[in-house]
Amino acid sequence: MRLVIQNLLDNAVKYTPKKGKVTISVKYSKLGVEVAIKDTGMGIPKEQQKQLFTKFFRGNNAVKSQTEGTGLGLFIVKNIVEKHYGKIWAESEENKGTTFRFTIPFQADIE
Repeated sequence: MRLVIQNLLDNAVKYTPKKGKVTISVKYSKLGVEVAIKDTGMGIPKEQQKQLFTKFFRGNNAVKSQTEGTGLGLFIVKNIVEKHYGKIWAESEENKGTTFRFTIPFQADIE
């Protein structure tokens, strides 16, 4: 899980301007834990959001910003979360920011 949080935080910082904001929140419920990492960065165009967790995908605005990246981070993150029987998704609005959320159940038989 450290790699998941590290990657999501790295992306949030990388794509948020210097005076922007990155927020982490954790919620607990009977079913498990939900972690949210929210930024006030460039956001992701709506038409590209379905591809976010695809291997080697980088959004057009990410490529234009000339930040380094391979397009593997979110693909790996999704695989780790799913191996723990969790779910991950993103909510984003272009030029306003992105929130990545993932949930992990408290008990799961991890392969």
